[in-house]
Order: sequence, then structure tokens, then C-alpha cells
Amino acid sequence: MPASEGAPSDARRRRRACGVRSQPLFFATSMVLLARAALSPSSRRGVARAFSNPAAIASRQRRFGGRGGTQSVRLATGTGTCSATDARDEAARFVVASRGDLEGMTVKELKSYMTSQGIVVPRGQGSKLKLKGQIVEFIWNHRADDGEGADVANGGVDGADDVRGADGEIFEDETPSVANGGVNGADDVRGANEHKTPSSTPRRRGNLARSARTGMPPLPPVASIAEEEENEEEVDNDDDDDDDDESDVTPTATASRVVTAKDRIFLDVLNRYPPLRESVLRARASSAGGANDEEITLSNIHEYDPSLLDYVVPSGVGEDDVRQRHHPVLRGATQSDMDLIFVGTASCAPGITRGVSCTALRLNWRGARDGRGDDRAAGKDASSSAEQRAGHVSGTWLFDCGESTQLSIQRTPSVKPGKISKIFVTHCHGDHSFGLPGLLCLMGTDRDRSSPPVEIHGPEGLRMWLRAAIRYSVSRVVPPYRVHELMDVPMAPEWTEGRWKNGRYYFQLGRERENRANGDGRGNWRMQGLAGEDPTSWISRAPMLNLEASRDFGEVDGGRDIFPAYDHPLSHDGAPVWEVVSEDDVAVRAAPMSHGVPCVGYVVEERDQPGRLQPELVREAIERNREGLKAAGIRNPMKVMATVKDLPVGGSYEFPDGTVLRQEDVVEPPRRGRKVVICGDTANSRALEGLGKDADVLVHEATNTFLPGVDKDGDLKLVTKDAKIHGHSTPYMAGEFAKRINAKTLCLNHFSARYKGDQSIESMTIMTRMERQALKASGLPEDAVAAAWDFMVLPVARTG
Repeated sequence: MPASEGAPSDARRRRRACGVRSQPLFFATSMVLLARAALSPSSRRGVARAFSNPAAIASRQRRFGGRGGTQSVRLATGTGTCSATDARDEAARFVVASRGDLEGMTVKELKSYMTSQGIVVPRGQGSKLKLKGQIVEFIWNHRADDGEGADVANGGVDGADDVRGADGEIFEDETPSVANGGVNGADDVRGANEHKTPSSTPRRRGNLARSARTGMPPLPPVASIAEEEENEEEVDNDDDDDDDDESDVTPTATASRVVTAKDRIFLDVLNRYPPLRESVLRARASSAGGANDEEITLSNIHEYDPSLLDYVVPSGVGEDDVRQRHHPVLRGATQSDMDLIFVGTASCAPGITRGVSCTALRLNWRGARDGRGDDRAAGKDASSSAEQRAGHVSGTWLFDCGESTQLSIQRTPSVKPGKISKIFVTHCHGDHSFGLPGLLCLMGTDRDRSSPPVEIHGPEGLRMWLRAAIRYSVSRVVPPYRVHELMDVPMAPEWTEGRWKNGRYYFQLGRERENRANGDGRGNWRMQGLAGEDPTSWISRAPMLNLEASRDFGEVDGGRDIFPAYDHPLSHDGAPVWEVVSEDDVAVRAAPMSHGVPCVGYVVEERDQPGRLQPELVREAIERNREGLKAAGIRNPMKVMATVKDLPVGGSYEFPDGTVLRQEDVVEPPRRGRKVVICGDTANSRALEGLGKDADVLVHEATNTFLPGVDKDGDLKLVTKDAKIHGHSTPYMAGEFAKRINAKTLCLNHFSARYKGDQSIESMTIMTRMERQALKASGLPEDAVAAAWDFMVLPVARTG
């Protein structure tokens, strides 16, 4: 018969054969899917464990005539395959009694452990198990869900005993896994005969409960401190060759454990804050059911994992904050007549543990003598003189006033609303200005209408915005105030307007280097971002609003428009400088920052003070010449001391008996005035370099950073790039600027909302790591760098 008439062709026979072979596979797959759909989530997990447990497989092989433990049965898991014999050998290698044992393994050992225990990675989660910390977290949660977490005393984290059948199969409680929603509040669906294995001890707080209480994620293991400090931006994402911890860990006296970087940081935090260490020791003793007199060391630090202990987190504020008493920057600090209070240290929006930007500077010498003020407070401005005549204490200045500042100020006794005399705003963003109307209303309830006006300084447009806010809200309670505007604040050269020319500027990474300096060494600070360029912007339209100042709503005359000087002797990189306040005892200047809107940073500089007279060196000569001085017409010879003190440098005074006292012999050298630099939001603070040289304190933002082990994606280079694009800085950038200006103390602030400000171990560990990044960049000692917290009080001591 011709092939075309009836005989099937070769291609047709092949298709028919393939169809026959595919039918059994199709039906088998369908049956598996139907059976899986019929089972509850917990039953499916039970079946998966039964079919993946090496001991159970070996038992079934013997029961049904197989070759027992010698048969090579492949086990399909999420991480690979192994034989039943290999699985039992692998299981014998690992004894996991605590989470620290998991953290002591390498990535390869962790994967082998997962294979030996038959731990299956749920579909879709394999891509999330890249780093060692993620794998440890997954295994530990899996063990906790199955009731297998081993406790030192009871054999399990939850106190549950392993119940094994005759063939070695493990019968565990059927708590739904995280993947199936059991931990996160899903209903625990059980059959009529299902029950949980009874626990012999109460369940401890696990990682999820700990996170809910502190608001911070449990600390995963991180790369070693040595590696982190050498190259912060390198993160190993290789699944197959991730042995990075083996070369960096330090063996301890316990041969089965190695010390991780997490252990070192944890121990450093506990040693830094003794009350926190005592809290952890008490929690450990309580969980162990008895007294605990041992010291916490690297050899036993894994037994004090904060995620497993229900320790008490300190909650004191101000002087009662453990950081105020024990942080290296404040350890041994004494009272000073100038100090900083960090009222708010967060960015974007206020949270539970941090308020947004507000820093108070207290000039405590003002108003210290009988309510009339120190003789140094005789200012040049009319407002300053009026304050002295009225006996008003005018020693508290605020820098920025973000949303909810009026609430934060009422939580600390260090800042009294009635004593605030000046407010300086760095830029218009809400986390720096939204609190101003509310704060003025609070201040008005504690002031008389005859008191001197509050002096408010900020970039152009602030006067009309505040006038409109107060007028719209009919806030007649505000105290008298006046606004001084810093005019023509330019955008930094590295910011360029978008192609739509709508007044929005974008950071250009390439131009940051190109615009650093031109041929004569001066930067290219162009006149960009000023009023009039964008006709729809607030600073362009504010002068056209028909809204006059009114004393009924607090505003008084006298507000100045302060224009910049590009030829100022302290100008750096060609940036302009504003002379904001000039008084006999203090001067305030400003320079532009690199941010997405016009923004400035302020430098407060105390005037140099004359040296103090050493009276004991003059009194002897006066007593010896008392009669001679009276004969010369000096009725009170002791007044000679004032004459000697006021001698010019190099001058001298001759007594009747021929004794000559030189000024430099009896008067100490002049005391250098203190300098405080407070930056606004910035991706580059170079414009303040001339003004801020040799600062006693630098307050610099550190909005974000990269912390290996905490941040699962990216690296330091990407985080730094992202920070600059948004007009912000990292701790490294803050430290580098502190080094350039030779600052003596560096305080970081303006943290992202993901960095909590409470006194939990998790929060303070992260802040300690950020401080170390700034320490490395700045070269400053440990007692000169602090990541600020709300209501921190920092005395500004004299150093020269």
C-alpha cells in the first residue's frame, strides 16, 4: 500500500508514540494536584515531611522490601538532592541547639543542613535566600514553626520534646508555617484528632514578637566588623561560593562555635550601656529559672540573643536616658554655659521614637545675673537692647521647627517655650518648617504682649508663608514676631532644572565633579533657583500677594531682607555668605547647601573672650603700695586690678615703689570663642568649609546608609548615590566633612524613619554601626562622634 493511502508516516507514528507516553504522566500529575488540593495546608506539610524525612524513607524501604539504608533514593528539596544514607550522615554532623549554632555555619553547611533535615523551600521564596542571614532566619523560623527549636534546658525553644515513632519518624505539632500564614494570624485549621504537642515551659518571644514590641527587625548576622570597615560596599550574593565568614570570624574557647560580627557589636553595646546589660542578665536569669551571676563574654554571648529574651527596654527621657549617662561623647561631660538639645532627629515625618528636625542651642550666660543678663549680652541690635531692658531671658535659639515640634518641646524640661528668642529655618520642606505656626501659638500662651519679638530667620518666602498660615488659622495668640529673609539662596551647581522648566531641580552626579572648581579655583555657584525664574513658584508669587503685616496677628515691623556676599573673606568654593546676626557676644552666618530646594546651613560663633586676671599676682603689689597709691589720688587701691586687667597686650603698669606688672604676666591669654555648625539637608556641605573651620561641634545629617546584614539589597555605593540624588548624606559623607573642617565633635541627625530612636538593643546596635562609619571617615576618637537621639543634651565645652 502506498504510504499516502493508509500507512502512517514516520512523523505520525512519532506523534502517536509521544501521545501514548505522555498520557500516564498527565494522569499522574493530575492525581497529585487533586490530592494536594484536597489536603489542608498543615496536612500537606505533614505529607511533605513524611516523604522527605531520611529516616522515614529508609523505614519504608525496609518495610516494602527495598534495600534499606543502602539504596540510593534521591530526595527532592528546595536546595538540592541527596541519598538517604548521605542525609543521615549529614544530620549526624550538625547539632543545632541554638540560633548561634546556625550563625556559626557557613552557607554551604547551612544548605547541607537544610537538605539533611528535609527542609523544603516554598515556591517563590528561593530567590529570597541569597545571603547567609536570610538562610539562618528561614531555618530558625522553620524550626520554631515545627516546635524543633532546641533550648539549652528543655530541648527546644518552645519547650516541646521531640516525639519519635519506632522507625525514627518525627511526630511534631502541626502549627501552620509562615508561608501558610500560621504565624501571621491565619486560623489554625486542625482535624478532630489533631492536637498540639504539650509544652513543658512557656513560649518565649520569638523573632516576630520581638519585632512587634521594638519596631525593629531582628538583627541578622552581618559581615565581620573588619570586613565592614575595610569595604562597606561589597556584598557577597554568590549562592554557591559564600564562605565569607570563615576567614573573618574569631574562634572562641568553645570549639563548636565561632564569634560573629553580630556577637562583637552586641557585646560592645552591652558594655557601653550597663543598665541595658543588667536588663539582659535579669531576663536570662528569669528564662533559666534561677539566678545568673555569670559575665557576658564572647564565649557565651550567643545565649543572650535579644530576640529570644523578653528583656525590659529602658524608657527614660533626657537625663534618665541611658545614653545620656553612658554614651562615650557624654561620659564625664560637665555643665557648660553653652549646650545643644536635639529636640527632633528624624527626617520626613515624626514617629513614635523620633520627632522631626529641631535643634536648640542654649546660651546659658544670657540672663544669668539677677534676670538682667550677662554683661556680654549687650547686643548691637535694637531688639537685643530691648530684651535686656525688659529683663527677658533670651538664651534659647531653635534651628528648624518641623512638624509636631511643639509637642516634643513639652516632653523635655531642657527647652522652655517662653525662653525661645530666635528661630532659624534652613529650608522650606515640611519636616523643617511645618511646626513653626504651632510653636508660635504655644509660645504665645507663655509670653506677654509687651515682650520683645521673636526673631525668625530663613530663606526667601518664609515671611509671607508664615503670615498666610497665621492669618488663615486666625491665630491671634501668637507672640510678637518678625521675619528676616535670606534673599537669593542659589541652588548648588550640581543641581539642574528639568527639561520641563517647571522649577524642579535634579542632582547630576557628573556635574558634581565638573563644577567643583573652575580655572581660578572658585566654584561655579550660578544664580539659579532664584525668585522670578519660575513664575509659578512660591518665592516668585509671594511678593505679589496683597497681605500686609498686622500686629493683631503678631507680626511687627523691622524684618530685614539679608542679601548674600560672594566676596566674603570666609566664602569657600565661590559660594555666597549671609551675615545673619551680629551681636557683641555671638555672630551667626549662613552658606548654601546642596539640596533639592534653596537651603542653607548656619554657623554660630562666639566672640573671643578676654583673658581672666590672676588676682593673686596683683594683690601682693597693691598691698605693698597701698599708701603710695592713696597718696597718688587712688582712694580705693583695689581698683588698680581693673586697670591692670584692661591693659592692652604688651602693656604694663608701674607701682609707686617701682614694681612693674606686665599684662601678659598677670592676665591669662584670650579665650577662643566656641563655634557650632548646624547643616541643613545636604548632599555636599562644602560651602560651609570656610565658615566652619575648627568647629567645636558639627551637626550633620546622615539620612541613610548601607548596613550589611540589615539591608538585603544594594551596597554602599548605590545607597550613597541614592542619598545624593535626593539631596541627603550618609555617615561617611558627614565624617569626611568633619575631617575637612577639623571639627572636634560630630553629631549625626536627620535619620530615615527606618532607624528607630528608642533604647532597645536593636536600635542602639544600628546607631553604633552608623557611628563607626562616621568614625572611620572622620578619624575622630570614639568619644567625639554620636548618632543623636531625641532630647540628647550636649554641652559645648571650651577647648582653647
